[in-house]
Amino acid sequence: MVWVKFSGLRKLSDCLTRFGRDRSGALMVTYALILPFLLGVIGLGVESGIWYASKRNIQTQADAAALSGAYERRRGNPSYSVVSAAALKEAERNGYVNAAPHSIVINNPPTSGPSAGNQASVEVIVTEQQQPLFSSLFLNQLSVKSRSVATVETTGTACVLAMDPSASNAIMNQGNPTILMDGCVMAANSTDSSAISISGSAIVDADSLWTAGDISIGGSATVSLDSAPTINAWPLQDPYAGITIPTFGACDHNSKTYANETATIDPGVFCSGLTFGTSAVITLNPGTYYIDEGDLKFNASAYVRCSCPDPEDGVTFVLTSSAGNAGAIGTVTINGGADVILRAPTDPADPFKGILVYQDPLAPAGQSLKFNGGSTMLLTGALYAPSQTIEWSGGNSAAGSTCTQIVGNQVKFVGNTEIVNTGCETAGITPLAIVGVKVTE
Repeated sequence: MVWVKFSGLRKLSDCLTRFGRDRSGALMVTYALILPFLLGVIGLGVESGIWYASKRNIQTQADAAALSGAYERRRGNPSYSVVSAAALKEAERNGYVNAAPHSIVINNPPTSGPSAGNQASVEVIVTEQQQPLFSSLFLNQLSVKSRSVATVETTGTACVLAMDPSASNAIMNQGNPTILMDGCVMAANSTDSSAISISGSAIVDADSLWTAGDISIGGSATVSLDSAPTINAWPLQDPYAGITIPTFGACDHNSKTYANETATIDPGVFCSGLTFGTSAVITLNPGTYYIDEGDLKFNASAYVRCSCPDPEDGVTFVLTSSAGNAGAIGTVTINGGADVILRAPTDPADPFKGILVYQDPLAPAGQSLKFNGGSTMLLTGALYAPSQTIEWSGGNSAAGSTCTQIVGNQVKFVGNTEIVNTGCETAGITPLAIVGVKVTE
């Protein structure tokens, strides 16, 4: 038998076999099939990033608008038009365009959520219509929406307030006192760069400091605060601005002085002043003592107490002028060595609830109410003199009182003192509310 070798045919066969087994072309086919899907996923990822960025932008607009509207509420503007205008302006300042495809809804009070119906809250909803790109395959329209609610809240209370809007050293110390203010914020409404001035070797220990201006700390003064001070803030509101002095009758006493005697005194009208003099032992029955055009004085060795068996009992001294003679409105002086323990009424029906000393706001500037050094003094209630300076001097032992509140045009601390700001609600005192605004939803 003869064998014939066909090498060319064998090579052809091997080539065809290798071709049949080759899979490298399948990758290109697969890639061609999934490429549109991959491009779609990448496109949706990019589009999602655009949505996220838009969401962040309009959330910023909503937050800023809600805060601005709430600040108007805090300023005492209850008008919806004022609140909404402020909110819209702030949204626009943060990039909001007040035209389609954008929209904004401003609600005061909010209509939904935990703050619904709360007049102290402002709700802002910002919506932006997005033009779908790759998502147009399954979405006709896309809305990106952000909501924010800002609320006016009381963040603390002050026990000392200087109301002068521009004075330098509106709250200050003289000498080197130690001033202990347990749970107390000292506040000044002045916008001056030294609205609160602490100097010398003074030691101040308080909850915090608050001012519409700034704080000056000089010398070797030491200031210890439980929370950081707040500067360039808004002024605190006068808690007693709404009080109207009731009409009272004719004089029960004229230029009355009690000295070297023991006496029990009823409330009434004391014209031309009231003095508790040397060695006077005085019991005051609860009620309102009107000092009509004269000063109230507690001299050295005077001993003054309130006969107040009921928890709502207390006394209030009102310094005023029935004739409207502002220059004749008197001041208060408690001298060193006087022993005075008094409290304000807490009866809700009393027009001077929580107030121990009320000086008519018509009193002229430039004078001072002096609570002087060395006094054995326990005063529970508010001391209110919105147009004059209150001087709180060394040796006062007010630590035993449940709450002492000082509201003056200016306030000066001279000697060592301690003021406690606990139990003020029980004492009937209207809080010196430190009101802030924050995003709550």
